Amino acid sequence: MGKNAIFMLLTMLYLLVYVVVSLNSSTDECALLAFKSQISDPNKILAKNWSQETSFCNWIGITCGRRHRRVRGLRLTNMGLRGTFAKEIGELSFLRSLIISNNNFQGFIPVEVGNLNQLREIEMQYNELNGSIPSSFGFLVNLQKLNLSGNILSGDIPNKIFNVSSLIDIDLRNNSLSGSLPSDICTNLPKLKKLRISDNQITSNIPPSLGTCSNLELLSLSFNNFAGNIPMEIENLSKLQTLYLGSNNLT
Repeated sequence: MGKNAIFMLLTMLYLLVYVVVSLNSSTDECALLAFKSQISDPNKILAKNWSQETSFCNWIGITCGRRHRRVRGLRLTNMGLRGTFAKEIGELSFLRSLIISNNNFQGFIPVEVGNLNQLREIEMQYNELNGSIPSSFGFLVNLQKLNLSGNILSGDIPNKIFNVSSLIDIDLRNNSLSGSLPSDICTNLPKLKKLRISDNQITSNIPPSLGTCSNLELLSLSFNNFAGNIPMEIENLSKLQTLYLGSNNLT
């Protein structure tokens, strides 16, 4: 193959990569604008800053990767934002941090969030989100922190969440969650350090398998409807520092 042919091939390859990257970046921008379109912004924080006149990587609350310039972080806390959660958020395929805590978001959590398999942390605490926790969260194989506390979520906690072996911190306090905890709750959670499910409507017995969460440091199950005995297996939690079991129906 001659030098000219090699040069042409490399040029075409470069152009192809450029087009793909540009299209993917456009997908991120469209997803963010769809997210913005469904919320009200009383303090005009996003209205003044999220403009197509500047790169979305420079928008407030947005962090991009250096190499591909794709959205890695969405952090919008304490901004008084109100509205529903656009399903297009599931198109931010490079997203690692999804943090919208201490706002007034309402409505359901989109199942499309489960498409974001690079997510490391979800923090949606202290909003007005309702409906159920999407079972698609069980597909977030890299998730380390899940905080949905202080919302109006209802229904069972999806068992699939307890199969995400990367989880370190689960906080579902102060909702209206019901149902029971799976009997094998700690079988696939070797890294779990904090489990907070207090102030809900969880029933049934406390699973003895909690004793196999060998790294657990904090366990909060208070203000629920747990019944039966406190399992002896909890004695196996050698790293446990904080235990809340009050205001249940334990005997």
